[in-house]
Amino acid sequence: MKAVRIHNYGHADQMRIEDAPRPMIRADGAIVRIRAAGVNPVDWKIREGYLKDVLRAAFPLTLGQDFAGDVVEVGKDVRDFNVGDKVFGFASGTYAEYATLSGKDLVRMPASVDYAAAASLPTAGLTAIQLVFDVVKAAKDQRILIHGGAGGVGSFAVQLARSKQARVFATASALDIPYLQSLGAEQAIDYRSERFEQKLKDVDAVIDLVGGDSLARSYQVLRNGGLVVSAVAKPDDAEIARRNLRGVIFVMKRDPSQLAQLAALVDGGVVKPKVSQVLPLTDARKAHDLSQKGKSKGKIVLQVA
Repeated sequence: MKAVRIHNYGHADQMRIEDAPRPMIRADGAIVRIRAAGVNPVDWKIREGYLKDVLRAAFPLTLGQDFAGDVVEVGKDVRDFNVGDKVFGFASGTYAEYATLSGKDLVRMPASVDYAAAASLPTAGLTAIQLVFDVVKAAKDQRILIHGGAGGVGSFAVQLARSKQARVFATASALDIPYLQSLGAEQAIDYRSERFEQKLKDVDAVIDLVGGDSLARSYQVLRNGGLVVSAVAKPDDAEIARRNLRGVIFVMKRDPSQLAQLAALVDGGVVKPKVSQVLPLTDARKAHDLSQKGKSKGKIVLQVA
């Protein structure tokens, strides 16, 4: 099978399309024909070696973790899925024609979207669900500020918070403000020309997907006892203590039941994925460069077949 692999950590020029062995079936697993693979920042962070102390790699390494595709083979112990079922979620090495995963990790693809849209969902969608539902616990009239609201995770977070009737404020570039307003954001703030801390106060929660200066200025807009949760940096303990806030550094956890919940939300029209570019698998290097340089306005997906 064709696969995008690296033989050493490094820049995008390490990525090569090669012939690789098709994965073997396990009794409790399935083989999936990958139709589309989502591109996430974690993919190029793994490629660069930024996560090598956390995620040990065996080379050659096939990149990618998000996918949508078709079940082509099931192990004898798998009962709930059959050959031909459309599935999506997480697997190891999804920049490839085939991948294997455990039967317990199989999740049916949303019926209302195509493979590319489904492949854009797992990492970004699950991150947003866990941030909004599990950490922030969005509720009616809760005031939530989302930094990076037009990005992959941010746009899902806006939609999910609005589904709970929360009041949503978001920062983004000027070009993305109409998009955020279409998602139901009460106020969209241009991070380049406006200071959100001059426009907002007594916010219940900040969801930070940007870090840096945006996170550093966020503490002053929160109410007493408010929450700041960041997916990219650790909140400042001194600021948290001085202002009587709560601070959380967030890491997404893979959860098939929440993926099924996400699929239902998509089919129910609550969440609408936004795919900015679909590139062929042969353009995986270009996809990584676009993601790493922040030059994509939405999710990038690789079309595998």
